[in-house]
Amino acid sequence: MIEKNSNNKNIKSLEEYYKSQNKVEINQNNIIKENTNNLLVFVLTYNMKGKTPSDDDIQLLFPQDINKFDLYIISTQECLRSIGASFLKDSKEEWIKSLSKFFGENYINLINSNLGAIHLCIFCKKEKLIHFHELRSGEIKTGFLNLFSNKGAVSVSMKYLDKHILFIGCHLAAGQDENNKRNEGLLRIKTNLKMSINGDAKTKLKEQKNLHKSQLQINKLQKKDDDDNNDNNIKNNDQLLEKNNIKKKLSGSLLLKNIKKINNDYNNKDDVDIKENERYIDNMLNCLEIESEKDEKEENHINANIKPPKNVEIKIDELFENKHNNSSKSLNSIINDENKEKTMEDYDFVIISGDLNYRLNFDSNENIEEIINKKDPEILWKKDQLTEEIKKEHDLEEGIINFMPTYKYKDKLDEYDFERTPGWTDRILYKSKKKYDIMLCEYSSIQNIFLSDHKPVYAIFKINFKNREMNKKLEIKDNNNEECIII
Repeated sequence: MIEKNSNNKNIKSLEEYYKSQNKVEINQNNIIKENTNNLLVFVLTYNMKGKTPSDDDIQLLFPQDINKFDLYIISTQECLRSIGASFLKDSKEEWIKSLSKFFGENYINLINSNLGAIHLCIFCKKEKLIHFHELRSGEIKTGFLNLFSNKGAVSVSMKYLDKHILFIGCHLAAGQDENNKRNEGLLRIKTNLKMSINGDAKTKLKEQKNLHKSQLQINKLQKKDDDDNNDNNIKNNDQLLEKNNIKKKLSGSLLLKNIKKINNDYNNKDDVDIKENERYIDNMLNCLEIESEKDEKEENHINANIKPPKNVEIKIDELFENKHNNSSKSLNSIINDENKEKTMEDYDFVIISGDLNYRLNFDSNENIEEIINKKDPEILWKKDQLTEEIKKEHDLEEGIINFMPTYKYKDKLDEYDFERTPGWTDRILYKSKKKYDIMLCEYSSIQNIFLSDHKPVYAIFKINFKNREMNKKLEIKDNNNEECIII
């Protein structure tokens, strides 16, 4: 369970909020259809100080009911190893395995990005996979002479429905007096960070989509079998045999054979062939959704419309001429758009998280310990180096900070180490092309974990994908909804 500081009143429970914002529709056939108009996103940033979290530590980092969220964005600095050790070995495989075990079978590791000790990974709820496309990643160094990876940023991005989302994980310059370097680092990230298609993630996403579709088909047929058995409505053995044959096809006999063959044939081919592959498999899966009530004539009619590619040179418009002709965007323009590098300005939503390393400025005659020990974030807010002017300069927003500075803590203690000036080093910033398409629901720190000299910081966002004006009944203060959710 996450412990946090909050002065919010009239806060709804997370379960109540989630149900209200992610309602499902049930059609006449009692098939549940998910609401794709929004995503509930949990963003976490944590400087691990080179430590390896235990299973118990991981439990503390996330909500008790992890299935409430569609996306988990996990931004880490000094992950598993110190910055120096990461120059020699920067693998985060152990961390990903631990997270995959924690999130379980309902989530998939969608995409990762790594630069030295800086790491960013995304875990996505499997039922949302079908709506994600165009996975990209990027990295940029802001260390010494912009040549070293001791400081910098990594990024991952994706297209969900018709909008593009960008997540950036940062580790900026350290030191009380290095504010200018931090500002320069933010500017470099904003202007020079480029996102390119991630081929490995794209292939993995395609495979996971196909497997998930297959499982859904099997589940659907199994449910129908169970319902028919319970109602004693199975008409004859031939009908049952037909269903079982479809299941065998879905579970591997036909589908996996064709996928394997196409993957072998299309290995190292261009995007045109890959897209043809995807369309062929999608149509094959649709064909295999034949309901048992359909007669043989109708089944043959459907199968006749599905034509596998003859060879790797065949083009999409030869297979799907009508769809191609009706498209408002040519195939070449789609491919060119995917191959083109993107910058921050190309995205509908941007969320930046990380150890930004901004500190507090105290006058020489002030007693730092005395002021800190008052535990009043409002007093300290006025001393924060990451001022509103800097955030406006970069067109970034941040929620109201009602938690204490997250750095620097004594080893394994809930006490500040005043050898360093405390500060809100760990931050989550965001921007949106349309202001009310992204809602910050919660922004806080996690105090009951003692792995590092930093405290983790998390934010919860609801991202809207249904173009509409802000609901006038929704009261928003500084874009921080005080009646949103709590864990």
